[in-house]
Amino acid sequence: MDTLKLCLLSFLIHAGKSDLYSYGNFCLKVHYGNYDWVDARHRCQKEGGDLIQIRDSGMQQFLQRVLSGQRSEDTGFWIGASDSESESHWKWVAGDPKMTYSHWSSGQGPSQSGFLFSDGGHEDCALMKIHDGFRWHDYECSLFLYHYSFICQHDKLVHSHTHHTNGQHGSTTVFIPQTFPDTTPLSTDAPIP
Repeated sequence: MDTLKLCLLSFLIHAGKSDLYSYGNFCLKVHYGNYDWVDARHRCQKEGGDLIQIRDSGMQQFLQRVLSGQRSEDTGFWIGASDSESESHWKWVAGDPKMTYSHWSSGQGPSQSGFLFSDGGHEDCALMKIHDGFRWHDYECSLFLYHYSFICQHDKLVHSHTHHTNGQHGSTTVFIPQTFPDTTPLSTDAPIP
């Protein structure tokens, strides 16, 4: 079965407008709506994943390609990068000590200059902005002004088995999406405990 179909099967239990994609060993789910970074991350984790971690230019270009074709009023998507632990030291939410790939806009991320009268010290969460060539920007994580759509990343589980055919040994690898523990449909207006 093709990996996109497997991703689709794993997400059928969740309601709401979203788009599903398969990239490498990941299922990607785009959630449309108005969320702060903290709520977006919580929703990804509730589904068994986390905010997307764009670790190479191939994934960045893939996202640009699929999101450019969307008819949406969205101007940005939250991604899984933060410098909340140490200012200007950006890390992926998975805890990697260093980001080896980035796509920051000038004056953003590690070289942030802040916004208006702020020094940028509270801009700890990353947003991929569509109208800036999908470059990344740092924003406050929970400010009421900053509500965007977001992208979740889920690992595909790899299941391998060996089979015998006419005395020949062989193996088949099948990608099986993760089963998510919570099957309650997500509501965009219900508070998260």
